[in-house]
Amino acid sequence: MQKFQRTTIFILLFLCVPSIWAAETPSEKAAALLDGLIQTNDPGLAVLVAQDGKILFEKSYGLADLEHRVPVTPQTIFRIGSITKQFTAAAILKLQEERKLSVKDKLSKYIPDFPRGNQVTLRQLLTHISGIHSYNDDPGFWSRVTNDTTEAIIEAMKKEPYDFDPGTKWRYANSGYMVLGYIVEKVSGQSYGDFLRENFFQPLGMTNTGVYRAHPGLPHEALGYSLGTNGFEPALNFDVSWFGGAGALYSTVEDLYRCNEGIFNGRVLDAASLKAAFTPVKEYEGQVNSDNGYGFGWIIYRYRELQEISHGGGLPGFSSFLLRLPDQK
Repeated sequence: MQKFQRTTIFILLFLCVPSIWAAETPSEKAAALLDGLIQTNDPGLAVLVAQDGKILFEKSYGLADLEHRVPVTPQTIFRIGSITKQFTAAAILKLQEERKLSVKDKLSKYIPDFPRGNQVTLRQLLTHISGIHSYNDDPGFWSRVTNDTTEAIIEAMKKEPYDFDPGTKWRYANSGYMVLGYIVEKVSGQSYGDFLRENFFQPLGMTNTGVYRAHPGLPHEALGYSLGTNGFEPALNFDVSWFGGAGALYSTVEDLYRCNEGIFNGRVLDAASLKAAFTPVKEYEGQVNSDNGYGFGWIIYRYRELQEISHGGGLPGFSSFLLRLPDQK
């Protein structure tokens, strides 16, 4: 068990079963945790485990497309939901390195008519302490997603009261990251996807990552499924591109591995940016002085004396998780 926990885990559904104790190598332990978890004809998953820049375990289970019986492979593309946030935060930090903005800037500098925008900083948006109401908390949100746009959601945000005064509390809010994605576009003069591709995807060799649009379909794309009363059925399917910086991306386990290695080894962001990204916000009301919390697009947590830096992502039919133990590489 300890050897398995000392690795880096990508998009992993974790279940402890007794057979792990009979396994010896890290690969055998990983297989013991997962083999038999997914039935051959069920919606599947892909897993990648690496340490010291080397892949220790990579395997896929189940189907990417039930109707056509297409199996999941390590190259299968999944919508990764809120794992997108680490890319948005990295984009803001890259623009700060280029002196095109500062995380201390006020929101009003970029959206002048945003209510109370002169009280909200980009840093507060990055760390979920801005108080801006999260758009997906509204009743009926999921009934509108097939027709919404980024612009319409931002306009709707302006009409919502704040959940709390900026900087006084912490509450996870997709709205803040949608706004940050919009700011990336405004400052860079590029689309959100183009900026990420030029500054992160291409330099890191991520050839199967981008902004998800429902049409046309992508090669090796996994379809989302929900468990209904009569078994698995297609999940709500829609164009998530308008989620922007909050959750618009698709990727593969192999691309997320390349990204994770590249970011933590300083290939796309400098040391000062990484230190800022991995420092939990602490100044809001009720926060205890600890090593746990939310940084810039990453959750920082200490478990059994090991630091974890991670983020999950969820959309109808999709669940993903990306975790790194930096002390264990």
